[in-house]
Amino acid sequence: MSFNRIAVYGHRGWAGSAIFKALVASGAPVKVIYRPGSDVSSIPSGVPKVELDIEKQQEELVAALRDIDIVISLVGHEGVSRQLAFVKAIPSTHVKLFVPSDLGIKVLDEQGFRVPVNKTKHEVVEAAKKAGIPTAVVQVGCFAESAFSIAIMGVDYPGNRMVFTGDSANQLVSICTRDYVAAAYASIFARTPPAKLAGRVIGVSELKATGNEIAAALTKKYGAEPHIFRHSLEKVDNEIETCIKNGIPLSLAWWCRKTWGNGNLVKSIGDEIWDVESYRKATLEELLVDAISHNHR
Repeated sequence: MSFNRIAVYGHRGWAGSAIFKALVASGAPVKVIYRPGSDVSSIPSGVPKVELDIEKQQEELVAALRDIDIVISLVGHEGVSRQLAFVKAIPSTHVKLFVPSDLGIKVLDEQGFRVPVNKTKHEVVEAAKKAGIPTAVVQVGCFAESAFSIAIMGVDYPGNRMVFTGDSANQLVSICTRDYVAAAYASIFARTPPAKLAGRVIGVSELKATGNEIAAALTKKYGAEPHIFRHSLEKVDNEIETCIKNGIPLSLAWWCRKTWGNGNLVKSIGDEIWDVESYRKATLEELLVDAISHNHR
């Protein structure tokens, strides 16, 4: 199979930078579209780049995409709504596939759609579908580096503490390292014909573990059981609603904990899991006992 011609938007972020490097290393021709003033020092000299305010320079964006097969957006939460500029431009190009930024999990409940960033992501995908643009969405579950280092999921690695939410002690969480996600993006998009990816929700999962298994790994690491706190699903529901009502960004973190605690997190990455061929996946012991994952941002 020949390489796809790929445009990347969002090359500098914590996850995006690793994915961008993996795409370049794959050998696929990659073009970077970046915002005015963005740092481009990490872009290799042989990689073409175009500076654009995509919301204000539609004609220039259309021109930049004329030789592109796949547009991959890797923007962070603050940039999700800007992706609507691609939805507006792509119908005037020969782009065959749009991959909006997600790097999370599929929303399966009404409350989840009211979490602001989830709502905006959904609006972008729906707008692309309405415009007749083929899309593919990648769901990665939880990044090990953030899930274990900054307690977003209730795992406080440095403090040897855990918060069990609902039944998260017994429910599985799907985990990926940043390097695995980057390798998966390259494996998926470098050569696979866009027509074979259109309309798909692709899950990426490096390993799965229950809360009890994570607690056991922390015990092995520290020689003492972690201090366990427990939150009911009712409490978490109330926290989510409070955050949504008052515009507090923590609604996403509370909602992610809820999806683990009610057993929906693994379901939310879907049944179609993309395995990266020949990649040696990390183990829970390596991530927590040997501490190879604690380098978030």
